[in-house]
Amino acid sequence: MDYRMIRYAVSATLLLATLTGIAVTLEQQNAFAEDARAPENMVLVPGGKFLYGEGKKETTLKAFYIDKYEVTNEDFKKFRGEHTFSAKEGKYPVKEISFFDAEEYCKWAGKRLPTEEEWEKAARGTDGRKFPWGEKFEAKMANTTESGGKVAAVGSFEKGVSPYGAYDMAGNVWEWTDSWFGADKKYRVMRGGSYFENGESMSQTTKRLRSIPDDIHEYLGFRCVKSAE
Repeated sequence: MDYRMIRYAVSATLLLATLTGIAVTLEQQNAFAEDARAPENMVLVPGGKFLYGEGKKETTLKAFYIDKYEVTNEDFKKFRGEHTFSAKEGKYPVKEISFFDAEEYCKWAGKRLPTEEEWEKAARGTDGRKFPWGEKFEAKMANTTESGGKVAAVGSFEKGVSPYGAYDMAGNVWEWTDSWFGADKKYRVMRGGSYFENGESMSQTTKRLRSIPDDIHEYLGFRCVKSAE
């Protein structure tokens, strides 16, 4: 028996499987990013199963679109003309926004706030990854304290894009969701981490924080979704 031939055959098989997996992932990302039906600056998150939460519970969602970027100061000013910001902050995420302000903006735009399940699927895909890009935290992928600790223009960390083409799902600003934190319905769930916290622990795709709906913070913003079915 030629063990060298067996070894080469096994190596070739593993390489082919790896390349096939990469090709499928890239093909999916390109298909989502280029979906002709997607509203402007939104990406498609297909319906189906994904692994939800730290326990990776199999969960099924319908297809939806999610904003490619966090809502910016420029975006928010179109909705609320009195909103002010400096010249350099136009592409920065709008912050110090209550849940109610975020909800009103999304309704005005013909959209809605995501449930935390929708938010998580958009951030981690279907394979249960810890961060939008994979299992290991990398400071260059997200705007957290490890990368400077200052808010940045949306989309600045291009390598940290989620499997579906959404940017800043880890870091930059926390994001409101439409979900309640607990059965008492006193707090809303926030997701994603921010420039204000440690990214390795706080920007994981499953990390949850709570806040009363009318609270505002300099590290809290939002993005919207729209049903696709």
